[in-house]
Amino acid sequence: MSQDVIARAKVRDKGHWYEDFEPGRVFVHHWGRTLSQAENALFTTLTLHFNPQYTNVEVARAMGHPDTPVNPLLVFNTVFGLSVQDLSEHGTAFLGVNALKHAAPFYPGDTLFARSTVLERRLSGSRKDMGIVGWHTQGFNQRDEPVCEFHRSNLVFLRGDAA
Repeated sequence: MSQDVIARAKVRDKGHWYEDFEPGRVFVHHWGRTLSQAENALFTTLTLHFNPQYTNVEVARAMGHPDTPVNPLLVFNTVFGLSVQDLSEHGTAFLGVNALKHAAPFYPGDTLFARSTVLERRLSGSRKDMGIVGWHTQGFNQRDEPVCEFHRSNLVFLRGDAA
């Protein structure tokens, strides 16, 4: 490996603790992810999603798309995945997703980016070593156009209380 690459590498801490999630704080998730047509076809097939617009270019074009759009559930799952290292590495229970919206089609070859804003936090009533944190996560394409957004929440350990 080139010494230049090694010299430029930065160690990134994984995850944040409950105390780090001050409401209003924004996390720009550092990885982007380009999705391919092959990934779209595989995901759509493996999840038994039989809407032909995701696997048949002629159907997609008849519906007004220039190409087969990427399955929106793959877009959602990818955006969610981009947020995990920053938001829930020090968490346990995933408590759910609400208000999922898809703003625009996403096409093979496009790249997803994500950012999350802390909406709220509160100490857990049943787990004294944890708190509940809620975020608003947004996914964007390479042109910074919104493609999806959702709210999610997790139980997150307080600093120093992780087992």
